[in-house]
Amino acid sequence: MSITPQTVTIPATPLPAQALMSLRRYSALVFWGMVVTNLGQLVSIGEKPLKFLLKDQLHLSPTAMAAWFSLALLPWSFKPIAALFVDGVPFFGSRHRNYLLVSAALAGCLWLALGIVPRSYQPLVITAFAFNIMAVVTSVVVGGLLVEGGQTYSATGRLSSIRMTVANVVLLFVGPAGGFLASRWFGWTTLIGGMLFFSMIPVTLLLLRERPAAKREAGAHPLKGIGLQLKAVLHCKNLWICSGLLFLVQLSPGYSTPLFYHQTNVLKFTPQFIGNLMVAGGIMGLVGALIYPLLCRRFRLRGLLFMSITCTVLTSLCYLGYVSHESAVVIEGLGMLGYTLAHLPLFDLAARATPKGSEALGYSMMIAFWNISQMISDVTGSYLYDRFQLPFNSLVWINAGTTALVLLVVPFLPGYLVDKKEGEAAGEPAV
Repeated sequence: MSITPQTVTIPATPLPAQALMSLRRYSALVFWGMVVTNLGQLVSIGEKPLKFLLKDQLHLSPTAMAAWFSLALLPWSFKPIAALFVDGVPFFGSRHRNYLLVSAALAGCLWLALGIVPRSYQPLVITAFAFNIMAVVTSVVVGGLLVEGGQTYSATGRLSSIRMTVANVVLLFVGPAGGFLASRWFGWTTLIGGMLFFSMIPVTLLLLRERPAAKREAGAHPLKGIGLQLKAVLHCKNLWICSGLLFLVQLSPGYSTPLFYHQTNVLKFTPQFIGNLMVAGGIMGLVGALIYPLLCRRFRLRGLLFMSITCTVLTSLCYLGYVSHESAVVIEGLGMLGYTLAHLPLFDLAARATPKGSEALGYSMMIAFWNISQMISDVTGSYLYDRFQLPFNSLVWINAGTTALVLLVVPFLPGYLVDKKEGEAAGEPAV
């Protein structure tokens, strides 16, 4: 697979005072960190193999499968706890490097362990839960570096676009690969996932530059830094406003798991075709990710947020036509284009609203709200689909209608955050 990172389009920028890393170095490190934490997730390279394993070998219902993934992915809802330690407690004299090295190594080992444990509900979910704890720490550090680099160089939109560029390029690979692996020995999936996380180790050693963490004052409690970080974020009004917006956008009853059952039980799609559908989504999502760096430097963020939520609604309504192989290809492509253009302004807002000095914690708190609402959304939608036999199209209408209500919140967002274009410094009036 050939992947062209967004970093090649970022012009050389002088190092600000106190900075040890250039924007290019930040971009390269964030790029590979996003490759690992996107491609190496259980719901990425492991999604199709795991879903077919749970459906065909463990014979789980839609609700039980959604619950399994919610339990396995629960650590992602507690990212702020990991971020508290990353921002507030140096790990052997390092704020980022050692956390990244250790978490990536352990995540790789736990991916391998997932292929060894007994094929039953409890051992699988416990191992997956432990893996996600380590994957969360890796993701927290990468997210903190994204915010740190974005705020240092006033490039939150461009670095956020790297996140979505990677996510969509990954779809080009993970769709066909996931469909292929779903019908093969599960150990191949765990081996690939493990190797991805292990690759983070040499990349970190090569690219990451940081000053030694400040030594703790004599007599100071070792967890004093956690208290200071908590105080900083609890008093950050912007962070809570943006967290609420992210939560509301994702809260509508979802149809991710019901769509899988609609594809397999109603439309009779094969595992390989379901995987191949992700290629169409990846191509169109990549287009959206490449467009956003231009949009964020031309338009104020408030207007882009209106566009974001409108795209989310229109993307949902496209799934009303999901009735055949041909329509599935078109809708997956249009859906991912809308998804990308919908989510990038929200990620941009999250990076802007994160308080300085608490990059990992602030960004993780907002993404945790996002993850919690996603899990509630999928379980709620799956319950309606399974328990009340709600038609798939009815779920789509419910999702689109409730998401549209979030448009009422955008006018109340703080102007000094959302009435700026990319590259305008804080406090600089938008023109």
